[in-house]
Amino acid sequence: MKLNTSILMLVLVISTLQPFDALAVERPAPDFLSTSLTGSDGRAHNFNDWRGKIRIVNFWATWCAPCRNEIPLLSSVSREWHAKNVEVIGVALDGADDVRAFASDAKIAYPILFAEQQGQGLMQSGGNALGALPFTVLLDSRGNIIQRHAGAVDARLLKQWLADATVKH
Repeated sequence: MKLNTSILMLVLVISTLQPFDALAVERPAPDFLSTSLTGSDGRAHNFNDWRGKIRIVNFWATWCAPCRNEIPLLSSVSREWHAKNVEVIGVALDGADDVRAFASDAKIAYPILFAEQQGQGLMQSGGNALGALPFTVLLDSRGNIIQRHAGAVDARLLKQWLADATVKH
């Protein structure tokens, strides 16, 4: 019975996450853009550092299996689309030491910012009221949120997002 209850709860949570894809509305992301976070390079960054670029912002944690599973895809997208004015940015919600160790082993090919306690608030400002991980937001070159997705992204979804974003922006 406990398993059935757990499955029901999971279905309910997933069903509440589906609208994220449907909320592809351009809206300013001031909290996203102005919040300063320390990067894996030791410097303070905010998303305005990549102003003029389309930004894929991926919230993740080292303890989150779906987050870890999508890192190779995000690294590949970063390498493939970097010259096309697209920047992938990872925002880690756990401690910097854990993230540095994991990122080194995982060979992450994009900038990582450490949000730690600020992560939940940033995700909420991006439309993720439940705090689900992973959570990915697409910002246009002006910093408007144009797509968001709770749960692991796949190649098909990212390809569609980027095709639409590069045509529109």
